[in-house]
Amino acid sequence: MKNSIRRKHMTMIAGILTGFIVLNILLTYLLMIPFSVKLSLIQLDGVAKGLSGYYAENEQGFTERLEHIEEDMNTRVTVVDAGGHIFFTTSERLIGKESLREGSPSYKILRDNIEKLDVGKAASFSRIADDDLHKQIQVYIARKIGYDRYAIFSRSYRSLENSMRIAVIFEIFAGMILLLIGLFAAKRFSDAFVKPIIQITEVAEHISNLEFDKKADVTEEDELGILAASINRMSDHLQVNVEQLREDIENRKKLVRNLSHEIRSPLTVIVGYADRMKKVIGKNPEKALDYCNIISDESSRVDLLVKEMLDFSKLEQDHTAPEKETFEAKKLFEEIRRQFYQEHMIPAGAEGKEEKPKIDYIEQYRDGDVIYADFYLLLRAVHNLLRNAVTYAGGAHCIIRVTGENRENDYQISVYNSGSHIPKEELQSIWEPFSKVDKVRSRSQKGYGLGLSIVKEIVQQHHGSCSVRNVDDGVLFTISVCRPADRQ
Repeated sequence: MKNSIRRKHMTMIAGILTGFIVLNILLTYLLMIPFSVKLSLIQLDGVAKGLSGYYAENEQGFTERLEHIEEDMNTRVTVVDAGGHIFFTTSERLIGKESLREGSPSYKILRDNIEKLDVGKAASFSRIADDDLHKQIQVYIARKIGYDRYAIFSRSYRSLENSMRIAVIFEIFAGMILLLIGLFAAKRFSDAFVKPIIQITEVAEHISNLEFDKKADVTEEDELGILAASINRMSDHLQVNVEQLREDIENRKKLVRNLSHEIRSPLTVIVGYADRMKKVIGKNPEKALDYCNIISDESSRVDLLVKEMLDFSKLEQDHTAPEKETFEAKKLFEEIRRQFYQEHMIPAGAEGKEEKPKIDYIEQYRDGDVIYADFYLLLRAVHNLLRNAVTYAGGAHCIIRVTGENRENDYQISVYNSGSHIPKEELQSIWEPFSKVDKVRSRSQKGYGLGLSIVKEIVQQHHGSCSVRNVDDGVLFTISVCRPADRQ
């Protein structure tokens, strides 16, 4: 890869190493000679300080000490008075001479700094002298060591420049070796650094293809480890969401198929009886009136189906929080009773209505209990449970019982109806849209399988739960709505 992190990383490390090597060579070339001269002056000044006390205490062994300095440190020492008269010297050029030659470096440092030397300070200088073959670097330092006695130290570096060239060449050679070693180490380091990034990239590529089988290894707790853990969590969340989305899409398809079936059935009846009515309207008005009633009933069924479908879709897609409030349980149960009697307890033989089975309606709750919920949504949920109970209650004389119970963390409402049990295999799917216990969709039953789905949506919006179970002589539906912690 042209712009890979590994390539950039190695190029950066190679550039840094090369820069340091070049800088080291440049510093050696520019500063090695001045640094050596400065270090030599400091060293000679320390030797001169030591001689000051030694001359006064051991004048007889002083000459031996100077000879040792010349041999051990390659430094020539000359002892003179203020006029330049020589008392002792280790320099071959000055042996046998009585005084310093005017114009010589030793004479110049003594003459130019005599006042400075008399107050106990040192004087020094360096110079470059050319001979036939080499440039010679010379350093001089003078210090007073006794009464009218001055020591002048001199050191020559004939090969310092050559040594500097050798040092530069060696550093170039050593730098190339260091660069190769550094590049090898950089490659190993880059491989270790880039490996988790490559793995994370592969996982991200799988995620982009909606494949969630690959996970990144989390081996360290550094930034890359945190990134790998985040990628894994994102993969898990996306997998759950994608599966949920696929399930929702499949449920939508199923919902559309069932809706088409539910609408087609009454429409077929309406069209069929409308065609028949054309043939008998003139010959048999009474039969035509019966056909009109059938068409009206089927039209009402279509209208009810559309309304339920719209309500279910609105609840399912509405992500706004319910408008919860605190109200007494008595208010809810009184409204439930009123709607139940208005819809289901029509006296037998009333005009325009078919005779209905006898229903014993029972409600049980405790005065003073309060509920925290959206009043109208909860009323709608209980109303749907009651309508389902009436639809599936068996026999000419059935029992409907509504119970409310204030529990520690929620308020629970149960709706019981007498009659036949729900098959065990249907207990879980009964909350799904268009799910009916009896697979043959009878027009005598006014439920279309959306009522319980609406109940489930309302309960979920209240962070509650819903369940159904068979009891000895009927079926019991239970829903609950949670209360917030500060209201528990």
